[in-house]
Amino acid sequence: MTDLSRAAEKRFIAVAPPLWLLAFAGFSLLYITLPDFIPSDWRWLFKIIPIALLLQLALTNTSGKVRALLGLGLVLSAIGDVLLALEGLFVQGLAAFLLAQVIYAVLFLSQSRWQPRRLPWAALIVAYALVCTLLIVPEADGMRAPVTAYMIAISMMAIAAGFRDESQFLWVAMGALIFMVSDTLIAVNLFVLPFEYSGIAVMVTYYTAQLLICVGIVSK
Repeated sequence: MTDLSRAAEKRFIAVAPPLWLLAFAGFSLLYITLPDFIPSDWRWLFKIIPIALLLQLALTNTSGKVRALLGLGLVLSAIGDVLLALEGLFVQGLAAFLLAQVIYAVLFLSQSRWQPRRLPWAALIVAYALVCTLLIVPEADGMRAPVTAYMIAISMMAIAAGFRDESQFLWVAMGALIFMVSDTLIAVNLFVLPFEYSGIAVMVTYYTAQLLICVGIVSK
């Protein structure tokens, strides 16, 4: 392990101690694997507890513009989670997450610089987005415009994550890519082909993505 890796590990432990990680994992697994144990009227609350823990981590370990943008992105994500958990508010939830992706993109761009060696990352994101767009948008009927707009926003967010000028950029970049995968699973299940355990797959990738993004930023 390099000195840089050791320093990053120590910083990770400092900002995300074992007790915090245990709480994050515990509440995430509770919502994902034991939904029947949660009263239906309260599932939206349990859904956002892991995001609230990430918000606490962000507000405690960042400052200035990073604190404001990361905090706002997490708050918008929590609002989107609540709206998607309620009946008939999918479009509103999509709008909240679109705004969250824009905020994340602004944050990542503020930490980025032009690096030609990162172009393969941008090409990967563009290729993935194009394949998903061709697969999903034709099946989205009246939702084609908002789905396309969302795909553009999350793709820009993921590309910007890959150009962050920071030694641990890969944590955030992988979080952004996994975020794309999570949202793709939602769209495939909703518009293309419903599949078993879609809810579990979506939430596992979603919580993982948000964790990588948040911890990657605060542990730099």
